[in-house]
Formats: sequence, C-alpha cells, structure tokens
Amino acid sequence: MGRYILKRVGYMIVTFYVVVTLTFLSMKMLPGTPFKFANRLTPEQLNQLKHYYGLDQPVPIQYLHYLWNFIHGDLGGSFQYGMQPVTEFLFQRFPVSLQLGFESMVFGTVLGILLGIVSGINRGRVLDWGTVVLTVVFISIPSFIFAAILQYFFSVQIRIFPVIGWSGPMTHVLPVISIGVGVMATVARFMRTEMVEVLNQDYIVTAQAKGLSTSAVIYKHAIRNAMIPIVTVIGPLTSAVVTGSLVIENIFAIPGIGSQFVDAIVTNDYPMIMGTTELYAGLFIGTILIVDILYGIIDPRIRVSGGKPS
Repeated sequence: MGRYILKRVGYMIVTFYVVVTLTFLSMKMLPGTPFKFANRLTPEQLNQLKHYYGLDQPVPIQYLHYLWNFIHGDLGGSFQYGMQPVTEFLFQRFPVSLQLGFESMVFGTVLGILLGIVSGINRGRVLDWGTVVLTVVFISIPSFIFAAILQYFFSVQIRIFPVIGWSGPMTHVLPVISIGVGVMATVARFMRTEMVEVLNQDYIVTAQAKGLSTSAVIYKHAIRNAMIPIVTVIGPLTSAVVTGSLVIENIFAIPGIGSQFVDAIVTNDYPMIMGTTELYAGLFIGTILIVDILYGIIDPRIRVSGGKPS
C-alpha cells in the first residue's frame, strides 16, 4: 500500500509542476500590461516599472526566480493592490469559496443519492422517467443561467431571498442551489446506474430467494454496494464545485476567490492569476489523490494492478 501511495504522490507532483509551468508561460503570452493607466505612461516610465517588477528580464530567468519563490511559499505581490502578497488574499477569501463549495456539495450529493436510489428502484416507471428528465434538464442548464432565474423569481418577484451578499443563512440559499443542482443531477444519474446494475446481480436474486424482504435487500445490500463507486464521481466533483463557482460568486457578489480571480484576469494581475490557478489545480490534484488512495483501500486489486481493477 505504501508503494502504491508513493507512486500516486509522485504522479501528482509531476502533474502540479507541469501546471505551474504552463500557467507561468501562459501569463507571458497575455496581451497588454498589468499596470494601471499604462496608456498614459511614457515608454521610459513603462520600462522603469517593468524593471522594478523584474518583467524586463529574460523569460527563463523570470521562470527560475518564480519557481524559487514558489518553493519558499512566496506567490508574489498583486499588481492590482500595490504588491500586497497574493497568499494573504488567498487565505482571506478561500474560506468563503470553500464554505460555498462544501454547502453545495452536501446539498447536491444528499439529494442526488436519494433521487438515484428512487429512480433505480422504480426503473421504467413514472418516478424513474421523471428523475431522468429532471437530471438532464439540470445538467443542460448552466449554473449562471439557473442563478439568474432564481434571482429573478425569488429575489426580485417574490422577494424571499436577498439578491446578493454572503452575510447570513438566507444569503446562502440561492448560490448553494445554483451550484448544487448540477451536483445533484450528476450524482443522481450515477447512483441510478449503479442501483440498476447492483439490483441485477446474482447475490441480490439469491437474497430475495432466501426470503429477505425487499426493503432489507435494498437497504442492507443494494444501496451499500452501489455507494462504493460514488467515491469516483464525488471526488472530482468536490474540487470542480469549488473551482467552478467563479461566475456564481460574481453574480451574487460573494467575497470569495472566484470574484477576485475574475478581477485579476480583467486587470492582467499575473501573480494573482497564477496563484489562484495553482490553488485550484492543487485542490483538484489533491482530491484525485485522495480518491485514488480510497480506491486502493476499498479494492486491493487496484494496488496490485497499478491503478486499474483486474
């Protein structure tokens, strides 16, 4: 097991290094400058600013300098906010994005599992078809469109929930639903597929033949076995929800990393863009690593075959 984990960690480190490198090189290809009112500066003033921030050095030198600082936990200073350390912004704003993602995942996962179970048990019936249609609709509609619809009806027309903000439980409802319905639809479809497959297994037929009640077969055998593969989809979904809340945070004026990331892109704030991208990449890669380790614990065949069930 230890060798398996070390191997997976090695893969993740290499992957993260590639992400850091590609992110740095991408910043060098962006048009424009990160300086405010650059069009009002003389060429001499612009060159002085580039020299001050080290942007006039050759790209390989800048890259090595950035890697050295990154290894020591220094992501640079934000051009947009007077060289205030990027790490301070991330530490201040990340808890809000994490809370939004966690609440959305809990909401979407719980409802998705329940809908998937109901749909799988009632395969081919009205409840099954209704659930399938519902999940297709929620997967097809982008979260920001759904957020706008929720804002219009529940904030503007009915005035139950605030239009924007993140200051109390009532301000959490619409953003969480906007993100959570996509999670719910994905988990429900996956859970339905697993339930249908498990209910057709021989051991389920044997349990029923032995006289076990339908409820006992479903809750003690079918659901437990159908839940195991859900780890595969919940892992990447968790990181995708946290990283995919960029537009939702802007729509609802939530002070998380997402809104800051959008502002950084608009102003060409290179250190902020790179730091946020690397944080998101680290979350995604770390989640995949955890899923791989959990799968290795659940199914020893994966450890033996190097990552694929035999």
